[in-house]
Amino acid sequence: MKGYRVWDQAGWDTQGLPVELEVEKKLGFRTKKDIERYGVERFIEECKKLVDYYIEHWEEASKRLGLWLDYEHAYQTRHPRYIETTWSFIKRAHERGLLYEGRRVVPRCPRCGTALSSHEVAQGYEEVDDPSVYFKLPLVDKPGTYLVAWTTTPWTIIANEMAVVHPDEEYVVIEVGDEKWIVAEKRLEAFAKDAGLQRYKVVDKIRGRDLEGLRYHHPLAEEVPYHSGHDEKPYHTVYAAEWVTMEEGTGVVHAAPAHGPEDFELAQKTGVEVYTPLREDGYFGPEAGLFKGMWFEEASNKVIEVLRGKGLLVHAGTYRHEYPFCWRCGTRLFYYASRQWFIRITDELRSEMRSHVYSMRWAPSWAAKRMGDWVENAKDWCISRERYWGTPLPVWKCTSCGHVVVVGSLEELRKMAIDPAKVPEDPHRPGIDRVELRCPKCGGVMRREPFVVDVWMDSGVAHTASLAQYKWLHLWDKLFPYKWITEAADQTRGWFYTLLATSTIWYGEKPYREVLLQGHVLDKYGKKMSKSKGNVVWALEWMKKNGADPMRIFLMSRAPWDSINFDPDEINRYKGYLNILWNSVKFADTYMELDKWSPKDPRSAELEAEDKWIIYRLHEALRTVSEAIESDNMHQAVQAIIDFVVEQVSHRYIPLIRPRVWEEEMTSSKDAAYATLYYVLKNTLAMMAPMTPFITEYLYQAFVKKYEPGEEETIHLQPWPEIPRELLDEKIYKAVEELLEASEKILAARSEKRLKRRWPLRRAAILAKNTELVGAIEEAKHVLARFANIKQVEVLNTKPSWADKALEIETDSLVVYTDMELDRETLLEGLAREVIRRAQVLRKELDLPVDHVAEALIVYATGDLREAVEKHAELIKREVRVKELHVVEEAPSNAKTWEIEGSKLALVLKP
Repeated sequence: MKGYRVWDQAGWDTQGLPVELEVEKKLGFRTKKDIERYGVERFIEECKKLVDYYIEHWEEASKRLGLWLDYEHAYQTRHPRYIETTWSFIKRAHERGLLYEGRRVVPRCPRCGTALSSHEVAQGYEEVDDPSVYFKLPLVDKPGTYLVAWTTTPWTIIANEMAVVHPDEEYVVIEVGDEKWIVAEKRLEAFAKDAGLQRYKVVDKIRGRDLEGLRYHHPLAEEVPYHSGHDEKPYHTVYAAEWVTMEEGTGVVHAAPAHGPEDFELAQKTGVEVYTPLREDGYFGPEAGLFKGMWFEEASNKVIEVLRGKGLLVHAGTYRHEYPFCWRCGTRLFYYASRQWFIRITDELRSEMRSHVYSMRWAPSWAAKRMGDWVENAKDWCISRERYWGTPLPVWKCTSCGHVVVVGSLEELRKMAIDPAKVPEDPHRPGIDRVELRCPKCGGVMRREPFVVDVWMDSGVAHTASLAQYKWLHLWDKLFPYKWITEAADQTRGWFYTLLATSTIWYGEKPYREVLLQGHVLDKYGKKMSKSKGNVVWALEWMKKNGADPMRIFLMSRAPWDSINFDPDEINRYKGYLNILWNSVKFADTYMELDKWSPKDPRSAELEAEDKWIIYRLHEALRTVSEAIESDNMHQAVQAIIDFVVEQVSHRYIPLIRPRVWEEEMTSSKDAAYATLYYVLKNTLAMMAPMTPFITEYLYQAFVKKYEPGEEETIHLQPWPEIPRELLDEKIYKAVEELLEASEKILAARSEKRLKRRWPLRRAAILAKNTELVGAIEEAKHVLARFANIKQVEVLNTKPSWADKALEIETDSLVVYTDMELDRETLLEGLAREVIRRAQVLRKELDLPVDHVAEALIVYATGDLREAVEKHAELIKREVRVKELHVVEEAPSNAKTWEIEGSKLALVLKP
């Protein structure tokens, strides 16, 4: 609509654990062994079928939502050319010396049987209550003296090999009964309170570095025979490290090198073997002794029980904190030492990425720091996964000499393969696993490393692979870096980060220039939607029943980066706003069709003050909406649209022009009202089209194309509206704005005095404080008369003689005096309008067309009401559109009756 070329390629993430887990569920599998028994090839085929099904569903849902994209050329991360692009990136990382194999402690999901990267872990943190265990490590050569350590994962004590203190902190020796316990001085008070320790005495102080070298008896040595076999240095020894915190615990950290990254690094330095009896599937193996066969979480309770029985438990409580769970299957993760492939994130890369982050425009602005902080602390990227349905890691290793080759494409692989015929067209497992290479160093056989790639790398190379899939890399220079990107707020640690990391490594460039963060959609009560909780709203089903536009405008009514509660009652409120738009168009169409009116440029019409005002209001709304959309403040655009459609057009402008529209002949005033209303509605539909594409398209076809068949085929090909300068009259706009403001205050005063709006007031006088607006106020004074229902309005230079008894209202430029007293004449006219309103109800019940003139209105009335009917019979006939009005002495038996201001009324309308 703004005249730009928009790159609108759709894209589907199609690989990884999300797909595998659903296929496993469908097949009734519980572990990876089930997949191996079933057959990897058959399993991969099931994954492909599932992806086919979901792509069809995603495309249908996306189209129903009104997401306008090029679905015919959607990228798919499973496509061979897409996978080759991922390979190409990994090869580039290898050429830069960033790809390496290593044994490291990484987060692991025992259910999925694979390691996870730090950005995946960041997706799955939950607040939980875990054990808070203080336990004693008995010092060798110091009978009765203990280090007191703390942990929230008691199961890791089974794999404990070291105790760690801070070298520069003071530690105190306290007497507790006949024992001596050692804890950090800074942690003593908190520890004593947490453990319920009331009677103790500080007897000595020791610097942390002076504790280094002390040895302790393993607290589970008898239960885990493995520890008895290496009960000497460097095992079960105290070491000092500056990473020990004084923020929690005791200042004594129990270290299990296979289950903690810092523990692992310290073990590497001290020569402690990194070993654990915990298996990769989360169960303890034979060397765990008493804990053999236990699930790791279950073992925690047994450890506490054993420590208590041996007198080594100081205190066991609970500790509320955030702990990582698998972002896909929901299983609790643990840290585990294993052989993986990594991309090294160097200080230079961190600095470069940070620079890119702060060169982008972020909405909201605080997101830049959030992303910048994440980048500054980015760890080496664990890219390998021990799974099946994913991009195969393109690394072949020699079985003889260990030499490594990284392949960047299938063509390159065919050139290097011992048997090129074995290189498949589809590079997925297990076909790719059968390809062997000849080692260029020793001539041995090279086999592929049995990993697939982190699924976040798939999405992370979308900036290039989406083009490569369709051989569109010639468009690279026109598109890169991409103008704009949006995703959920947590993607600062996910997709936003992996796109940035790959682009920086590959090209030294940022991949995108502007970023919009989105909040999450929660249930009505602010809870996360979950199948298990039964609170999931399926978008496609909802849209099929309720339409897409109400949901779209509701979801855009809040700041994009804030989460929103999916409340059907709130959505119905926004549906009501769209109904007001519908009724406004229906009002226009009804009367324009009756009068066989043809559209005309409002510049050629004799516009009245309210016409000029609403056009200026449209101009302001268009400017606000445009600026809001371009700055990613869609909620502000929605607010501006609702205010314009509901408050300005429906509640103000249409009531103001109704008397003009109801004129029997086509006057210049009526023509100008039609021209303005048509112009405003046509441009309002265009303004709303990006937000509510379906209702605006329907009304465009049914209304605009009806009167202007030569217009564009669809509203979405209309240019963004711009109001001609000659239609913008700022003085009239200001005058009408202030007159409407005064009218609202008069209506409020009416309400306080219980004077109905239908009852006309006698008179009002306007004094202009700003002489430059006098002409505009004179032109627009009828706005006050119509909107506040006042019989006579005049513009004066001085106060009217009756001002002392009048209601005085002041705005920026005006002082308005209003006579709030009803005389007999205005009282009777007001009562006549009460009759008109009831007669209009009868017309509606009979479903009479607006131009139909009924035969007669039969009226029975008493008291003042009868006098009002007789005095204003012609007004009633004209407003109700009846040929004759008959006042009768008795209420007809078939009449509809009311009581108004103490008088009785009965009406019969003969169509």
